[in-house]
Amino acid sequence: MQTYTTSAIMPRPSEETLQAALAILTNNGFTIVNRNERTASLIGPGLNSTKQNALLGASKICLTLEGNQLGLEAELGGVESMQRFLNRFPLLLGLVLGILFCLIGGFVIGQQFGVGFGAPWAQGWKWMLVTFGFSMLPVTPWIFLSPWIGKMLRTRTQLALNALVTNAVQMTKHA
Repeated sequence: MQTYTTSAIMPRPSEETLQAALAILTNNGFTIVNRNERTASLIGPGLNSTKQNALLGASKICLTLEGNQLGLEAELGGVESMQRFLNRFPLLLGLVLGILFCLIGGFVIGQQFGVGFGAPWAQGWKWMLVTFGFSMLPVTPWIFLSPWIGKMLRTRTQLALNALVTNAVQMTKHA
């Protein structure tokens, strides 16, 4: 499981800082699992889209007040599940489309044009391979895009977690 840790220094220790961070997280769908005056543990709803709030990339967050510091430790389960989806879905889609087009293109259209199968001189199997290859072409860019988008999601989540801690400290600094 990917984890991320960050912290921010407070001018004066205050439970209000922890409360400010909790307000931000609960407004984004996080559920408080455990809470006392110095720590809080939350579980997130998960990340289902790249257009959602980047905080949802964290599946579990632990906030702690230690001295004059607000610390955050997060498990990035939402980011990991989205990365798995981005890596698997395009390839599986290409395989399903390839098999579908091979069957339809090879057997149905091949028989319509009189392309035979089974004989050494038959061209049907070659037609099916060409059809499969062409069905995989739209998937090819995703081989390069998926890892890049996954890294972007991780970076966005880390920046959002940094902003959460910084904003919670700043909100209570002027209160």
